[in-house]
Amino acid sequence: MKILAILSLRPETPLDTVRAELAAELKGSWALYASGILREVYATEDRQKVVFIVEAADAAAARQLLAPLPMIAAGMFGIELVELRPFVNWSMLFAH
Repeated sequence: MKILAILSLRPETPLDTVRAELAAELKGSWALYASGILREVYATEDRQKVVFIVEAADAAAARQLLAPLPMIAAGMFGIELVELRPFVNWSMLFAH
């Protein structure tokens, strides 16, 4: 299942701490990408947010897979997870 993960940098996180951890976070996210868990990554207009598309069984599994990333493990990011399912409402067009 695809999971939309919206990572928001917590406002109380010092910028110096972000700079110190960024390389490790990027290496960790690259490892998830290379393993097929992290499918897509997007920047947003809000520079405090990053969006991931994660392949996992469900939101709980996605949270466990992302938890070891250094900045997530340190509590620098808040995470919102949304399970994405196929949009089936188009089938109503062909129900007649």
